[in-house]
Amino acid sequence: MIKDKKISLKIETFANGEDKDLQLHSKLEIQNILKAICAQNTQSALYFAGEKNFFLTMLLAVDEQGIWIDPASHAPDNRNLFNSKEITFVSSHLQTKVQFVARDAYPVTYQGGEAIFIPLPQQLLRLQRRDFYRLATEPLYPIKCVMQATTNQTRIIQVMDISIGGLSLEYMEKDFRLMPGNIYPDCEIALPEIGTLTATIEVKNSFEVASRTGKVKRRAGCVFVKPNTDTTLPLQHYVAQMQRLSASTNIHR
Repeated sequence: MIKDKKISLKIETFANGEDKDLQLHSKLEIQNILKAICAQNTQSALYFAGEKNFFLTMLLAVDEQGIWIDPASHAPDNRNLFNSKEITFVSSHLQTKVQFVARDAYPVTYQGGEAIFIPLPQQLLRLQRRDFYRLATEPLYPIKCVMQATTNQTRIIQVMDISIGGLSLEYMEKDFRLMPGNIYPDCEIALPEIGTLTATIEVKNSFEVASRTGKVKRRAGCVFVKPNTDTTLPLQHYVAQMQRLSASTNIHR
C-alpha cells in the first residue's frame, strides 16, 4: 500500500553522476510515464532561466515526438521560457517525483488554442526517495529480512515497509533487541519476483507497538548504509512493480 504524500515540485539537483541510477532511457517507458501524468491531470512545473523562475501547468498531450503543455497565463513567462537555454520539467507519477531537462520549447497551436511543445526527452529521472513515500509491504507478498543478530544467532524478521532509503522491521522482543546506532552487515532481503539483495543496515530508531489484542511488539526504523547498485536496482524494480500493481488495483475498483 502506498501512503499518499504531496510531492514537492521543486527542482532536485545532483553532483556529477549522483543521479545515474535514477535515470530512465527507454523511450517507450518515458512516453508511458508522461502519458499517465497527462491522463491524470497531474500538476507540473516548468522552470526557466534558473530555479527561481517557473510556472505551474498541465500536460495537454503526449506522443512519440514530444509533449504539449498548457502555457503560462502571464505572457512574459512564455517568452522567457522560449528564450531559455535550459528548461526543467517537474511533476509526479505514482507518488514519485519525475524530472527532465529540455533545451528547446516552441509556441504551437493545440486543438485551436495556444500551447508549448517540447520534444520527448531522451532521459528522465524518477526520484524514489524515502521522504517522498514509503511502501508498506502487502500481506500477500510478505518480505523477510535475514540478519545476524549476534555472533552465533541468525534472525528472520518481518519487513513492514521498504523504500530505496531503508526499511522498517517488526519483531517480538525476546533475547535480543535492535538498538539505535547498531549496524548489521550482510542482511538478506528477499523481494517477491525480483530476487534476494544483500545490504548493510543501520538502526535509527526503535519503539513499541501494541496490537488490538494487546500483544506488544517492537518496531525498528533502519536505513541502508552506503547502498550500491546491487542494492538500489532491485529495490527500484520492486517499488516500480508494486506501484504498477497498486495503480492497476485502483483502476479496477
